[in-house]
Amino acid sequence: MNKNPLVSILINNYNKEKYCAKSVQSVISQDYKKIEIIFYDDGSSDLSLKKILNLKKKYPKKIKIIQNNNRGNIYSFNQIDAIKKSISKSKGKIICILDSDDWFKKNKIKKVVNFFKKNKKQEILFDKPIYSYDNNNFKRSKLDYKKRYDKWPCFPPTSCISLRKKSLKKIIHKISNKKFPDLWFDFRIASFFAIKKGQFNILNEYLTFYRQTSDSFEKNYNKFVNFRWWKRRNQAFNFILLLDRKNYNKYKSLDFFITKLVYRIFSIF
Repeated sequence: MNKNPLVSILINNYNKEKYCAKSVQSVISQDYKKIEIIFYDDGSSDLSLKKILNLKKKYPKKIKIIQNNNRGNIYSFNQIDAIKKSISKSKGKIICILDSDDWFKKNKIKKVVNFFKKNKKQEILFDKPIYSYDNNNFKRSKLDYKKRYDKWPCFPPTSCISLRKKSLKKIIHKISNKKFPDLWFDFRIASFFAIKKGQFNILNEYLTFYRQTSDSFEKNYNKFVNFRWWKRRNQAFNFILLLDRKNYNKYKSLDFFITKLVYRIFSIF
């Protein structure tokens, strides 16, 4: 890897005009300056694109814009398609993923680059999130991500993911299976690298602000009695089976059997 490799930050946006400029600006303001931003607008109907076009005028060499006018109706697939198309336009050796309502601490990319320089065989890295709420309160995640093995996969959110570009390009098609519409990129990529490559690297630093808004799509899944929550959980076990059929029995914990049972009960009704 070059002494100062180019880092590509892939930002996927849909109707986040209130937040997207802050997201982009947090990258522009990084201590590490050898960066490019690939801003993918997925057919927004608000002023998101206009705001980023204005920023591009100010930073023409830093920002590339991809406009998609054929948005699908399955959000998780839209996200993966956006990442695929953004990778094809990127030139960096390292990829950082950033949702357009989240933002980075000023020193994040420098920390990410230093990790990959020191750990030449590692292909993926997570940092820890700081939850940001509508009332301007902040709270650090207290989840112990290291306890993910042989238990329900626990991992930081999408905006905390960084990868070597060559590794992501090799495996993106392997995690894009269309049988799992309720599984998002973060679960797929975290599970793939942990199971297939034994890699689950966590920087013990809080470098990403993860916005918790009242209209967050994830809130649809947070209710224990919500069928969609159990449906996604069931899909997650099936995805792990796809990745690790040989050792699948080790995942058949009490959690596994409860998920299968509840999913079947909900399916009947």
